Amino acid sequence: MRELLEHLQVRLILRSDREFPARLLELTRPPHWLFVQGSVDRLNEPSVAIVGTRKPSDDGIFLARYVGACLSDWSVPTVSGLAAGIDQLAHEESLRSGVPTIAVLGTGILEDYPKGSSGVRERILAGGGAIITEYLPRASYSGDNFVQRNRLQAALACILIPVEWKRRSGTAHTVRFASSLKRPIACLRLPYWPHDRVQFEPGLGLETGALFTVPREQDAFDRFVRDSIGETASEATKQLSLFGEDD
Repeated sequence: MRELLEHLQVRLILRSDREFPARLLELTRPPHWLFVQGSVDRLNEPSVAIVGTRKPSDDGIFLARYVGACLSDWSVPTVSGLAAGIDQLAHEESLRSGVPTIAVLGTGILEDYPKGSSGVRERILAGGGAIITEYLPRASYSGDNFVQRNRLQAALACILIPVEWKRRSGTAHTVRFASSLKRPIACLRLPYWPHDRVQFEPGLGLETGALFTVPREQDAFDRFVRDSIGETASEATKQLSLFGEDD
């Protein structure tokens, strides 16, 4: 096992280590460690979490690609969960925009889950991103594992963008975690959606959220994200060389 992890260049970072992501320490129960494949430095940079349903509608796919088209302007890494649907779209759009992306797993780092995601993983690593998990290398998936994975996504990023989701879903857990951590949340809707399709319902955890109708309110959406990640952080990462960097 150890030889395999070394061959794959997987590092174990303890909570007490200097490289451990500082934002994860804001959690009530931070992980004791992280298995990290790829760039450890990415984990302490300002980032944007983009999450959503595994079965997106055409509208959800459009919104994911819309957010993806903004990524090169924000110039910070993205965070998502590698799941089919919106999560993988977030990773793919990040790579297309030349922005590093971080995949947070709900399984061990040696598990082939979701099936067929190995190509995305390889491109994430080649693009200067990272794959991380708090689970032991061969740990399988479970519903609770994914809920706990969602808390890491919410904590690791400076802002959460839930693209398309339902009240009872994994994304709803991520929204609640982000709200409890006082992370800004940017909810999106399209001009022809009914007003009750995205609601700030009591108990849903959207106290730190804002709703933007795009593209009509693109400027306000862009300012909200930039304020959340910090303009100085955005400018600093514009000089990032994804493929010439020594990780």
